[in-house]
Amino acid sequence: MKSLQSLMRKQLQQGGIAVPYGRHSFMEVVEVATGRVWMSVEPATQQDYDLLLKKLDKAFRGVGLGDASMDAALFRYSPNGEGKPVRERHIAGRPFMHVAIPGEPFVHSDGMIQIEVNKSHVVGYEAGRILTIMSLPEGDFVEVVGNAEHDEDLPLPDKGRLRTVELQAPWIVTLPSPTVAFFYFGSGMRSF
Repeated sequence: MKSLQSLMRKQLQQGGIAVPYGRHSFMEVVEVATGRVWMSVEPATQQDYDLLLKKLDKAFRGVGLGDASMDAALFRYSPNGEGKPVRERHIAGRPFMHVAIPGEPFVHSDGMIQIEVNKSHVVGYEAGRILTIMSLPEGDFVEVVGNAEHDEDLPLPDKGRLRTVELQAPWIVTLPSPTVAFFYFGSGMRSF
């Protein structure tokens, strides 16, 4: 069986950025004028995020600090930048990469937020992992942020249900571009 790292390397094209291997926390900010979402290239702590918020100028607003659910991730290119390197810049002294442009959010009556996101994101999970999948009539959505600790309290969209799967081999998911994402900001950020 091939390793997750070797499988992910095959997905990384020239100009793409591989996120540090392992489940870490990352910061995101949004560029107010354009709606571009920038993610920290390096893992971060709550203390890092709090300090970042103090240093941000008015051009940016904090989105949050999220715990990656996947074991490996990469971005092939920035939104609307196919064939070009992922855009990078320093924000408040830290390296960030342009990873997404979200559409207009739809807030379900239960409080879960649904957003169509323009991004080129590949995620990978190690063999042996137990993953949470949110199933809806329109398809299945794999966990990408947070953990299952409070999943029993998630207010799922209508006809939504959660199930778990245990991976027998490494699994790579190339998210569609654009991709539909679901977020909940209750007891810790959770996203599928």
